Order: sequence, then C-alpha cells, then structure tokens
Amino acid sequence: MKINLSRRGFNTGLLKPALLAAASSITIRSYSAWDWLALEKQNSKEIWLSAQGRSKNEYALGWIEADVNTNNFSLSNFRGHGLAQNPVKPEHVIMFSRRPGTQGIRLNLSTKQVDGHFNSAINRHMHGHGCFSADGKLLYCTESEINNSHGKASGQGKITVRDAETLELINEFDSHGIGPHEIALMPDGFTLVIANGGLLTHPDSGRKILNLDSMRSSLSYIDSRNGNLISEHTLAEKKASIRHLNVAQDGTVAIALQVQRQAMDNNELTPLAAVHKQGQPIKMLRAPEALTTKLNDYMGSVVIHNQERLAAFTSPKGDLVMFWHLDDLSLQGYHAFHDVCGLTLSQDNKYFVLSNSAGKIRQINATSLKLEREKSLSFSQTSWDNHMISVSLSNS
Repeated sequence: MKINLSRRGFNTGLLKPALLAAASSITIRSYSAWDWLALEKQNSKEIWLSAQGRSKNEYALGWIEADVNTNNFSLSNFRGHGLAQNPVKPEHVIMFSRRPGTQGIRLNLSTKQVDGHFNSAINRHMHGHGCFSADGKLLYCTESEINNSHGKASGQGKITVRDAETLELINEFDSHGIGPHEIALMPDGFTLVIANGGLLTHPDSGRKILNLDSMRSSLSYIDSRNGNLISEHTLAEKKASIRHLNVAQDGTVAIALQVQRQAMDNNELTPLAAVHKQGQPIKMLRAPEALTTKLNDYMGSVVIHNQERLAAFTSPKGDLVMFWHLDDLSLQGYHAFHDVCGLTLSQDNKYFVLSNSAGKIRQINATSLKLEREKSLSFSQTSWDNHMISVSLSNS
C-alpha cells in the first residue's frame, strides 16, 4: 500500500528527511495483483551486477546476491562498462566493453556461466551500453564507425541490432549523432532514446577526444523499427556532453552530463543534470553553487525511482550522489561517498544501491534519503566499475 509523502525543501546544503503520513490501519480483504507480486518476490533472490577490475587480469563481470556477503565473478579479459538484462529471459545479462572496446559477453545467471560472446564488426567500436527490445528478441548496442571511406576518423554513431539468442549482427542504423553512449527503450516499446555524447574518439588514440572544437551532443529519439529519427534535442551549453540516461514509467528521461571544461571559452558553472519529456525543451536540474562546483563537471550514472518521483545522479569526481524531484525539479538531498558511480534500485524499491571503485556498497533509504549503515558491504579486493544493475531471479 502506498503511503502518502510530503517532503521538506532542501535548505542551506543540508539533507532533510521526508515526512511520512501516519497510517492508522491497513486491511487486506483479498489477494490483489500486487500481493501476488510481493509473494513472488519473497520466492526470489536479488542479484546486483557490475563490471569490475583494475587490470586486464582482473577484468570481470561481478555479481552479489543481495542477502549474501560474497562477490562472484566471471573473467572477461576486457574492461566492461554498462549492462543490460533481457526482460523475457531475466537470467541473461549482457556486459558491454568500455569505449572504445569491441567485445561483449552474456552471463547466464542460472548456470553462473558465460554462454555467449560477440564482437563489433570491422570498422566499428562499442561505447559500453545497450538495451533489449520489449520482447527480448533483439539487442541494441551503441557503436561508432571508426574510419570513413577516406580513412579518416569519422565517429559516426551507429545502433547495431543483434539477435538476442545467437548474438549475431542482423542490422544497424544511424544514431543520428557522434559518439552515442547510453541507450534505453521508451515505454511505448519501440522508441529508442540515445545520448549522443558528441565526442569523437578512435581506438588508435584510446579515450582521447579528437573533436573538442566541433563537438555536438544531442538527445535523439529513434524508431527502432526502421531507424528513423523522431526528434532531436540539444543543450544551450555546446561543450556539455549528454552521456547517461534513465527513463521513467511516464516517459520522463533523466540525463547525466559531462562538461568538457578545457574546450570552453569561459569559466561559468554548468548544471550537470537534466530531464526531458518529448514535445518539451530539456529542463536543467540546479543545485547550490558550492555543490555544482564540487561535481567537477562530471556526472557518471543516473537512475529513476518511479514511486518517489526521484532521479538520483552519481558523480565519482565529486564523491557525491544527488537527488532531484522529477516534477518540481527541486534538489531533495545528497550523500557523500568516495568515487561513487554505480547506481541502481533494490528490487523492493526501498533503497538506492551505490557502489564505488574501492569495492564498497551502500544503500540509501528511498523515502528518507538516509544512509542505512547496517546494510553497507565492502569487498576489499574488488573495484566496481561505473554501472550497476539489480535483477531478480526465482529460487525455484
């Protein structure tokens, strides 16, 4: 049962808890769909997954059973980045290689074995993210063309389409931008939203950005059925790169930005979080100047809590996770956590789950936005990478 909430405003840089309305009594007369869902979750185990490792010999896809203080992993021999879970076969999880890598693997959580591998086509490299079609039959991956027909670095963004079962490449279409990064499926089941970061890179020069003077970032909505561009949206600050995103059930897109400060001709602070609804302009999420300065021009991950209407953003360079309300766009609070980047929601939606490069896991109460200290975990030999997902698997 949903308990109504009221939140106090954010004031003088201090985190203030939400106020819970008292619930006098609850009577359950019959089993609803929500009751059955709760019973099903009781018979399930929650697993958190993330790329991990500090060197080639340690790179792996790691996972934790949420109620067991043990880290499991499968070596990958490449540095992973983002992950995607098949909505129809939840035991299948894909890990994509970090920009500008060329490899991906599929982990079967039922067998705890990697049962699939794939590589970018010739003249393509990955950007570390992908998503599945609503029916689980297709896998979409953000990639880039390496060189054009004249042998020069082009960076033209591509969305490659793979058979989710065989992982074979079956199609590709333009991302309608340069350097596509995170991609997600919209609630309508066929529109893809893509963060075109605008940054040109090349495998021969690693992560070096080759087009700071001409970079152009955009948020693109594309029809997955034919690759047609539905709409495109840009930011007022041309040196802000749209990198990561998450989609709410109502279609609101939360956007995490990274500013290329060395390319700017001024020293003005730029908001690093934003939201967008189709048919409307992008709206920036603002914070006090001291907090914005501390972020060091970098947001790393974003996740939306639909019931609380909160968007959480992590900044590993600012050692902060920050929370904004999706409707009034107000800053609700923040929490300091060294090198925090991994971010997901617990399966019961009670907690924001955070990870960092020192192998630590923390949980923030989604209602009060307070740290649940007794739920903190630490894996001293583990270095979590930038992203984390939570999945639920049946115990049967």
